[in-house]
Amino acid sequence: MNLIGHRHIWKFLVKSSRAGKISHAYLFSGPNKVGKKTLALEFIKFLNCQETDINKRPCQKCYCCREIAKKTFPDLIFIEPQKKEIRISQIRELGWKLSLEPYSSVFKSAIIDDAHLMNKEAQSALLKTLEEPQGRAVIILVTSLPELLLPTIVSRTERIRFSFVSREEIQRYLEKRGLSSKLRERILSFSFGRPGEVIDYLNCPEKLKIIDQKIKDLEKLINSSLGERFRYAKEEGKELTRLMETLDIWLRYFRGKLRSSLEASPKRASLAKYKKLINLIQDIELLLLRTEVNKILALETLLLEL
Repeated sequence: MNLIGHRHIWKFLVKSSRAGKISHAYLFSGPNKVGKKTLALEFIKFLNCQETDINKRPCQKCYCCREIAKKTFPDLIFIEPQKKEIRISQIRELGWKLSLEPYSSVFKSAIIDDAHLMNKEAQSALLKTLEEPQGRAVIILVTSLPELLLPTIVSRTERIRFSFVSREEIQRYLEKRGLSSKLRERILSFSFGRPGEVIDYLNCPEKLKIIDQKIKDLEKLINSSLGERFRYAKEEGKELTRLMETLDIWLRYFRGKLRSSLEASPKRASLAKYKKLINLIQDIELLLLRTEVNKILALETLLLEL
């Protein structure tokens, strides 16, 4: 398995499976890109793997493992947002598919990625599905914002909390890949315990250049005039996905600054400013996801605090 971290979660799920205590619905919650969806897919593989030796599951070689990895397995329903939301039609289709007999496996399985993006109607429809479990079916909700889900949905799932992966575990993974110490350190400094970011950097080295440029932009903005900051906000705030990517990079930048300041001197005055900026970025990200707040105005608010 290509899991980076979360071994305690994996052991718990495997132990529950062996004891015949598989929940009909799980809620995998935690920060973005820490491995929630990856582990969900591996667990679905484990449940459906054709390897007779349970200790060797998932084998990654059988028909079920291969098809689940490609998300083309007939008994796996994979739901993700369409135009920034998950709609009731998707959840109704999920309920119908779960009611059918498995085509080629023991379990019917569903993964709802970014489950917090279900609209109200979709959440209500899912609640009905959770209240009336369908045979041998397993539903896994994956989310970084569980507070946006109905409390009644959360209460009907088994909550599995994910956290950031330790620097040591990620470093061991990178060392096995034979990367130079300089590249390893660059990836470590910006991944901040997120294995998904590590994989992205390895698959697309250009992403590191994008990060470098956004950090340069930020450092330039810190020393720029209000006019320059507002011009930047007008350009960068045009598109939500691009803005969220920028804010995420800035968030990691200030977390790195905070950590460095703490290591140098816990009493430094800069600590309060870094903490304030980190909290402000997180608040703005949440507002952008939950409301129709003006993107440019939200970014201007942040830039005024630099």
